Amino acid sequence: MDETIKILREQTVLCSRLPELFNQLIDILKNHSSEVYEPIQKISLIMRELSKSEKKSKEFLIKVNASSFAEYVSAQEKDIRRDVAQSLLKKLIAVQVQLKTRLAELNRLLKQGRDFIEFNLNILARISASETYGSGAQTGSQRTRRMFEANI
Repeated sequence: MDETIKILREQTVLCSRLPELFNQLIDILKNHSSEVYEPIQKISLIMRELSKSEKKSKEFLIKVNASSFAEYVSAQEKDIRRDVAQSLLKKLIAVQVQLKTRLAELNRLLKQGRDFIEFNLNILARISASETYGSGAQTGSQRTRRMFEANI
């Protein structure tokens, strides 16, 4: 049970750092700033540590023949260590829910930025529009394909 608490505590501490970094990255993207390098480096470092922790947890769960920490902890006898492990599991789940919403926001902002860049590159290159931009945009264009079309 001590190893369970150690792994869960490590994952909870690492995951609890990520929402703040995701918020920084969201603010940077919303403000169209170019200072994304530092938060991304910190996120990458934490993700590497989480990956190592995830490997440890998988090995531990295989060793104790359980499919998840929730299953393993609930099968243990009631004592203070079980309560600590359940508390850590609840905190970890709450942080993961936070991360999921922040990640969805980041994905939306990145898609919006990618669409903006693609649209402007197509305009600058005078590439004919597809059904995305409407058929009326094809007048005056010399090309019949979009810039990012796979068959070019």
